[in-house]
Amino acid sequence: MYGWPALRRDLIDEGGLTENELGAVFTCGAWSVQGGRFLVGIARDKYGTRITVCVCLVMVLCGSVLVATSASDNLAGMCFGMLFLGMGSGAQLCVQPVAGLFPEATSTAMASLSGAFQLSGLVFLACSFVAGAGAGRFGAYMGHAGLVALLFVFSLKALPMGVSFEPEERPPERPVAEDENEAAAKDDVDSNKKPPTRTPRHFGTSRGHLLTCDEFIGLVLWFSVMVTPSQYYVLSVGYQLERKGDADGAFSRAFSLLYGFSAPLAPLAGACADTLGVAFAQFLATLLSLVGYAVLFVDAPLSAQYVGMASYSVGRMFLFATFFANIGRRFGYTHYGALVGVGMLASAVLSMLQYPMFQAALESRANLRLMNVVCVVCAAACLPYCAWLGARERREWRGARQRAPADANAA
Repeated sequence: MYGWPALRRDLIDEGGLTENELGAVFTCGAWSVQGGRFLVGIARDKYGTRITVCVCLVMVLCGSVLVATSASDNLAGMCFGMLFLGMGSGAQLCVQPVAGLFPEATSTAMASLSGAFQLSGLVFLACSFVAGAGAGRFGAYMGHAGLVALLFVFSLKALPMGVSFEPEERPPERPVAEDENEAAAKDDVDSNKKPPTRTPRHFGTSRGHLLTCDEFIGLVLWFSVMVTPSQYYVLSVGYQLERKGDADGAFSRAFSLLYGFSAPLAPLAGACADTLGVAFAQFLATLLSLVGYAVLFVDAPLSAQYVGMASYSVGRMFLFATFFANIGRRFGYTHYGALVGVGMLASAVLSMLQYPMFQAALESRANLRLMNVVCVVCAAACLPYCAWLGARERREWRGARQRAPADANAA
């Protein structure tokens, strides 16, 4: 979905849709990526991983077929095609709880999955190359639909029916003649081998408590405020680059490449969260995004946009990676689907502002610059939240270190 500049350029070359209509097409897809995950999250918690992922893949298949078969001036067909493609992104949400299999590196595993999602930004660019090689838009996107169909078959066989990726284990059979004291001693040895872990205050609490606690509300506000300029950036970057001199779309293609190939850095976001805390990782996401918006605002040689696009791409990857990692690490996976769904829905509602922002930007150069200032201000306004969360994490860590000697003496 976020390789949109490549598809936008192809549709401009074909002709038929205005810049305003192209903005509406992207907004449909971007909204369903965010808002659709609310329904996907609820469905995942109720119906399990396999069924929900397969439904998501069917939606992707339908979206690819619509994009392939809709005429270049068919606004409704393109909008619905992007809508279905965006809904399919909910498959990512369903497989993220696999990170629970790595208790000492949960955030790293979660961020790696977000990196895979970032890599999907190359799909539109790849389809653009295939179309340009002679297959046309029809051949390129029907080929994509065929690959999705194969993935559907694989998912039917490989994914678990329930919500957990934990293997089902049979309780070990107890030897009849085993001495009770010897068994207890073995349990003590086994428990001492386990590394100490910090259990956040919200683990094991009810869904209602999780949805209304201050920490979750703060996370959702941070994510929603950050997502709105982030979506606007993807929507407008191709147009803005053209206004700065990108006549042949080379920089738009470079953006898709930078966006997709920032994926290998995804584990770094998780490693930051695992070792330095989610607050520090979220601070990096905020700062890197801010730099991307600022570079797009300043009057500088077009080549300077490489720095801005790279910073934005890594910042966006950190943004989503740390949002998902925060929920898994701070709130657990029991109500993971509902928590992610609520956060994504809230961000989808607020991010609808991206379209009127783009409409305003199309009216004048002054408005275009003003919208970039708005993006910088939104990111800067989120920095105090990162400091607040960091202070809370440090208090928890100090408490855990103080309790550790007492627990060891009691044992």
